[in-house]
Amino acid sequence: MRGSARLRKDIVTLYLIVVTSILWLDQIGTGVPRSAEGELLFISDTDAIDAGRESNSVYRIGLDGSGMKRILGSIPHGEGYLRISDIDCHAESQSLVIASGRHDLNGFHHALLDGSKLHLDRPAAGELLTSLKQIALAPDGIALIVSRQYRESRYGLVSGDLASRAYRTIKSPSTERAYISPDWSPDGGSIAYIVAKRAPDARPSYALAIAAPDGRGERVIYDTPLTLTDVAWSPDGKWIAATIGGQLHKLRPDGGELRRLSHHQGGISDPRWSPDSRRISYVAPSSYPGFNQLMVMDADEGNIRRVANIRGQVVNGCWV
Repeated sequence: MRGSARLRKDIVTLYLIVVTSILWLDQIGTGVPRSAEGELLFISDTDAIDAGRESNSVYRIGLDGSGMKRILGSIPHGEGYLRISDIDCHAESQSLVIASGRHDLNGFHHALLDGSKLHLDRPAAGELLTSLKQIALAPDGIALIVSRQYRESRYGLVSGDLASRAYRTIKSPSTERAYISPDWSPDGGSIAYIVAKRAPDARPSYALAIAAPDGRGERVIYDTPLTLTDVAWSPDGKWIAATIGGQLHKLRPDGGELRRLSHHQGGISDPRWSPDSRRISYVAPSSYPGFNQLMVMDADEGNIRRVANIRGQVVNGCWV
């Protein structure tokens, strides 16, 4: 009996050691505790250090608002610090790519999702990667498209990959057309983006277009005189989310159906899909001056809830 009881005690002890080790390794793998629902990565200048440096940082937060942590602080550049314009991530490779709007920085920063191994990824050939507005990683975690400023505040699209680090323009801007907010289809076979049109003696208008990754075969799926920003393709490929006239909408990639999802006073920005395509996160202004809210809603138009109310600028990044 005594030997049997001791054996049971040894088994329980071993079980606790194994479980504790797994949890410890899991924490080491991410650098921060994981929320059961998932987490969001976002950009903000809420930290007093960032305010003093005129910079911003990348944060991670649980969908229940818990565990907010700055994973990547102010990035030094020259005699000052960078202000991040956009981020994207790839869960399988744990990659985090970071864009900056600086005209004197040729490249983008690359790190792991816990903020470690930060380095500047410079192009080895082809186009410069200066003055980046947006950055988008392909589903394979290797191909990349950015929206880059060329001249007179006009943006074009540049593609390349993390392996060859060779980049080329696939959509050149003109006096009448600029290209912003690129995103990939879940199979990597297409890209969606916004065409901002400004013809002489005419009001600005916008189009949502889809093309091959090299920019060829462009087809417009939606035209509007309303301001169109922020494009995000759902992981299941069935919808594209976009901010139209300051509110969240989703539409079919064939342009066949359009639904308005939000009615926020002050509008929304930066919609991002959950990995299962069931929810969308976005940023909305707070009723508190100087604050912004990270929000999550069901993609079928219900169950809106606030993740966090954050002082300062907020740019929604990605789900992890």
